[in-house]
Amino acid sequence: MNYAELHCHSYYSFHDGASSLEELMLRAKELGYHALAITDHDNLCGAMRFAQLAHSLEMKGIVGAEITLHGGFHLTLLARDRQGYGNLCRLITAAHAAGERNVPELPPELLPEHAAGLITLSGCQRGELAQLVDNSRLDEARQLVRQYLDWFSTENYYIELQQNLAFGDTERNKSLLELARETGARVVATGNIHYHIRER
Repeated sequence: MNYAELHCHSYYSFHDGASSLEELMLRAKELGYHALAITDHDNLCGAMRFAQLAHSLEMKGIVGAEITLHGGFHLTLLARDRQGYGNLCRLITAAHAAGERNVPELPPELLPEHAAGLITLSGCQRGELAQLVDNSRLDEARQLVRQYLDWFSTENYYIELQQNLAFGDTERNKSLLELARETGARVVATGNIHYHIRER
């Protein structure tokens, strides 16, 4: 299967993710994924262990994070290379410095100066783009997509589509696909994974 999961939380997404890095990697390998990204909330606590596991399992491991922006919106960032990893570290540090204690909030205006080496996904249903679409604020949604395309380029910004069988997913995805067609943005399907097996 030529599939890579690009939005996955381990138990380093505190109070949110349920499974260890080992459990997630082994399950991905079992399912035939060729790559897995770990995108824990506002931290890279598992990055080193994740890289070691990916190497030992001969899988491509992609280091990322789901960043909390000002206003509580989520944005998924993936490090494409060493420079991207450095910029991801800087953005996480800035989010923790700008937010209240244990409530990181990255000012979005810091994103463009740290965009090099990063791939950006629009985020889950708690992302700003999804929230605008859910509230029928489509002109603002178009403007937001164009802003991110300007900051990150067409090659490095993707509108995230998730079908988790939650209320509103199907209609949201239709609207997001239409936005992608209108703006020239690319789309990517992700699972917003929080556990390696349903029983967890």
